[in-house]
Formats: sequence, structure tokens, C-alpha cells
Amino acid sequence: MPDFIILAYIAIMAFYFFQKDDGKTFFIIMALPFIALFSDDYWLWLPVSAALSVVLLIIEGYKAGPTAGGAVVAFFFFSVGAFIVSVIIKTAWAFLSDFRFSTFHLDSPLSYEWPTYVMVLYGLAFVLTLITIFRSNKETLELARIHITAFAFAALPHFCGSFLYGMALSFGLFAVLFLLAIIKKINREQRFLFAYTTLSLIPGSFLLKGIIIAFF
Repeated sequence: MPDFIILAYIAIMAFYFFQKDDGKTFFIIMALPFIALFSDDYWLWLPVSAALSVVLLIIEGYKAGPTAGGAVVAFFFFSVGAFIVSVIIKTAWAFLSDFRFSTFHLDSPLSYEWPTYVMVLYGLAFVLTLITIFRSNKETLELARIHITAFAFAALPHFCGSFLYGMALSFGLFAVLFLLAIIKKINREQRFLFAYTTLSLIPGSFLLKGIIIAFF
């Protein structure tokens, strides 16, 4: 099964780079979240789909230039919507597969241990940024509070029962906050600082997890 999934990713990326009709890019980006559904380890391959989607969005942004940013933003939100639908399908399938009238058991990710204090800290970080966004004017965000949230979203997955699911929760909360910043019409430069500050710590968090696994 992993070989099939890898070949599917290679095929769809090759199609993207060799196809000449840019109108098909939308369908390629929309298809990526659903490839993981055909894998036995959905929650492992979904981040791969997310990473490739980000790569395609960056390429599309570079090709579009500063005058066509709206199209890239539209691609982003359609992509997020596709990921949400993919997760809903996987969750519904897991529920129907594991549900028994006599007992209730839902396999991953809810079966992993989620410590109460970790969820409380996630909630505090989310609420802190939420208050910061809605109390700020369009031109400024309180970056000190944003830094606290960025550190929390990068660090807290290490204390979850599953690092990947914790990181998925961090990305999900960030996406909601970023969408609210757009709705609040926060200045584009301030939104960029918010995104950069929050996401710049994530690669370091993954690197730290890799070092911990490798040496400890």
C-alpha cells in the first residue's frame, strides 16, 4: 500500500509540472487531500498531502505575482476545505467501522491520551490570540502575545499522546485564527507577521522530535 501511495503522489506532481493547462491546477490541489484516504495509515500520509499542497500554493503564488494574489488565496481556502472534507470522510468511516451498539470505541486520533493540562494550555493560547485579534486595530497586532501562542503551538504537541495529532491540532487552531484575522481585516503585513511568527517554529519542533526519537 505505501508503494501505491508514493506512486500516486509522484504521478499527480508529475502531472502538475508537465501539464500546460493552468486551469487544471485547481483540481490537482483539490485531489491531494484525498490520496491519503486510500492508505492504511491515513494520519501519516495526510501531512504529506498538506506539505505538497503548500509547495503547489507557493509555486502558484510565484507564478501569479503580486497582481493575482486573490487567486492564490482562493486556492488556499479551497484546499483547506478539501482537507476538512477528507478528515470528515475518514472520521465518519472510522466511526462506522468501529461502532458497536454494545460498546463505543472510536479508533485514532481520539483513542490517544490527551492530557487535561495540555488541552487547557491549547485553549488559553487560542483565547489569548483570539482576544489579541479582536482587540487590535487593522494596522497592529500585539506581537508579544502572538509569540506566546507561536511557542505554545510548537511545544504542546510534544506533550500529547501523539505528536502528529497534536501538531495537526496546532495547525487547525492556527488556520482558524488566521481566517479570523482576515475576517477582521487585519493589515496584510500584520497577518504575514502573524503567520511567519507562528509557523516559523514548527520546523524546529519537528527537528527536535526527530532528535528525541533518534537519540533518546
